[in-house]
Amino acid sequence: MDWLFPIRELFGFILPFLERFPFIRMLLGSILVFFLPGFGWTFVLFQQIKVIERVVLSLSLSMVLVTVGLLFFNRIAGVTITGFNSVLFIVTIAIIPFAVYYLNRFIKRRKGVAA
Repeated sequence: MDWLFPIRELFGFILPFLERFPFIRMLLGSILVFFLPGFGWTFVLFQQIKVIERVVLSLSLSMVLVTVGLLFFNRIAGVTITGFNSVLFIVTIAIIPFAVYYLNRFIKRRKGVAA
């Protein structure tokens, strides 16, 4: 039993459900690959932009981050590209910017209270 066992079990539980509904699977996969990682990074990298700019930047950033990141892990780190590894990588690069953003907000709020 490795440390990824609970995640693999959850993945194995959800995947048969999603195979019955290909439209939902396509919609969730498209959002996960083409929108969510870039959307999070736009909050970290660009503070003062409009909504339409954030959407366009998130689409382009997501495509670049996912493609280059998976190729990097395949070539440099030697990680095999599988469905599970891809989803795990994409979810990781999508969660990191939201954690950084909320940590920055928390730190700024604490400095504002202390001042």
